[in-house]
Amino acid sequence: MTKVRFKIAFEGEPFEGGEIDVRDLAPTLLAFGNVVQAANKSLNGDRADARLKVAATEQACFEAALTMDVSWVTDMLDVVAAHPQRVVAADQLMELLLKGGAIGGGLFAAIKFLKGKRPEKVEPQGDGSTEITVNQTTIVVSDKTVQLLQDLPTREAIEDLGRKAARVEGLENLRLGVDTDAIEAVRLSQADLPSLKVPPEPDEPDVEVTNREAWLKIVSVHFRDGYKWRFSDGGERPFTAEVEDQTFLNQVQEGLVAMNANDTIRCRLREEQSLSTSNLIKTVFVEEVIDYRPGARQMNLL
Repeated sequence: MTKVRFKIAFEGEPFEGGEIDVRDLAPTLLAFGNVVQAANKSLNGDRADARLKVAATEQACFEAALTMDVSWVTDMLDVVAAHPQRVVAADQLMELLLKGGAIGGGLFAAIKFLKGKRPEKVEPQGDGSTEITVNQTTIVVSDKTVQLLQDLPTREAIEDLGRKAARVEGLENLRLGVDTDAIEAVRLSQADLPSLKVPPEPDEPDVEVTNREAWLKIVSVHFRDGYKWRFSDGGERPFTAEVEDQTFLNQVQEGLVAMNANDTIRCRLREEQSLSTSNLIKTVFVEEVIDYRPGARQMNLL
């Protein structure tokens, strides 16, 4: 078994006397206990069990001294003895959560840095560390911290911790750890707590591309940037399409082809359907005009 002692503090005016409503304390500590267990499960699997225990309190804020035990499963004792590097001990686990060891910040510091966003770039360095970039700012964290960032049960437990802490009336900061000359404790302000939520999955659309040839009747023509031509393919409703055939467009602009409504072109079309969780969008492109037939011109009979 390994054991580590650390502190979690509720900072704010209501706690300066060293007291807190047990209805605020219990849910927050239970939620933090769930974070510890989820992180331990992610890193140690079934090889070890983690427990969080309350040890003491202090004045000036409400500060709880906690101990965390990481106990080896009985059948794993021989394995742990032979390969200690395979199991994350209590002090190592707490470092990964609150400090991150010698490499950058820990899990909570990384989540605070990301501010509820997904990183723009994640680059493993090959030396046990990983660079994480968001808003053109980069931090370096342990590879195991990245493992915890990607572990859904751990992130869900942290989201629940933020939700429980946000309900504590008068809370200014939830301090995780102790300030020392070497390192500053992680402080989560009320403004930081919403960023503990699990970021939504990126809405990456599925795109399906279809190519075909068709006759299209011209409804309207536009040459200004950003405007699309309107066509009819004989269906009930006209549709817009972007003309990509630059040779044909040059001929029209130079007057070599006089375009009018009701003219018809035979063309090669590319249709792109984009399906996301919220939308289904169809975009049509005229890749090449194969044939052009002018429509009937009005005759001046009088």
